[in-house]
Amino acid sequence: MAFNKIQPEQIQMPTFFSDSGDLNISQVSATGVQINVSKNLTGDFSFTGQLLTDGLEVAGMPNNIDGNVFDSKSGNLMFAGTNTELGGDINNKDNLALYSTTSNISGIRNVIVRGTSVTFNTGSQDNVALAGNSITFAKEATGSVAIKDGDSSTTLIVNNQDSLNVHFKSGTYFNGGDVHVGEHLTVQSSGIFSGALECQGQTILTGTQTFGGAAQQSATFHNTARFKTGFALPLWSGNGSQAGTSTEPATGALAISGNKLLVFVGGSWGSVDITNIGTT
Repeated sequence: MAFNKIQPEQIQMPTFFSDSGDLNISQVSATGVQINVSKNLTGDFSFTGQLLTDGLEVAGMPNNIDGNVFDSKSGNLMFAGTNTELGGDINNKDNLALYSTTSNISGIRNVIVRGTSVTFNTGSQDNVALAGNSITFAKEATGSVAIKDGDSSTTLIVNNQDSLNVHFKSGTYFNGGDVHVGEHLTVQSSGIFSGALECQGQTILTGTQTFGGAAQQSATFHNTARFKTGFALPLWSGNGSQAGTSTEPATGALAISGNKLLVFVGGSWGSVDITNIGTT
């Protein structure tokens, strides 16, 4: 029985098509087909394994990996981290987590950078957590930034708009350069200045002021001390008492009129002749 040998050039090659229009397919020889990617690809692609560019891994979105849960179609994006949920509730979108651990980001356009146990409640938006352990942004928080230490026993709660919130267990240090405060400086508890405090402008003190403190301390006033509403006089209690002790003060006022020292105590003025005071 005779057999006829079929030459490769006698075979009709099939025609290839690319729906995306981004694959150039051409027959380069009788038996070869060449496929080139001409530009962007359109469609859904699923990669198993690593996606590398020049040998370097391309950062991906680890959805449901290492306990992370988020919906990338809502604009939520995560780079590294574990046990973090982004946009788990409704009306939450465009949130970002950069190395986040055990955190929950709801709200809109909220960002975590190196945070642990950070919570953004639904309703919060445009907030940033820059490092720290145990930070909670209330639903009222908008446009605020929080920076905290790694102490998990204390939670920093951010519930104000457009605020900077800082909490460090060992204190906050500004090493070098001047610190400028453009508006009011409010100290909620006690303000303690260990060094010298110099106020170059007008200083207004409200409330109760204590100058000195310990028995060995004193307050020195240079130039002239002026009192608009009088001052407190120490109450005399006998030879065993000295001015400046912790006895109950009596409010009063002093004034000078000619060679008279006027004293106002108890609702009326009295006078002392000071003509010869200071002479021997």
